[in-house]
Amino acid sequence: MCTGEDKQLEAFARFIKFAELWPSLEQKDWTGFAKRYNGPGYAHNQYDKKLEEAYRRFTK
Repeated sequence: MCTGEDKQLEAFARFIKFAELWPSLEQKDWTGFAKRYNGPGYAHNQYDKKLEEAYRRFTK
């Protein structure tokens, strides 16, 4: 378990790398990322749409 925000961020970055999620992020494939990260429930929660909207807001 991680203690502190910095360690939690490091753990998340390692997870993205080793779960091979990075290519989906690089390609802005929000659906692909959401499927792998959240599993089949991603669509019900519209996680892919939320990721895309957040990306657009923060890259304006």
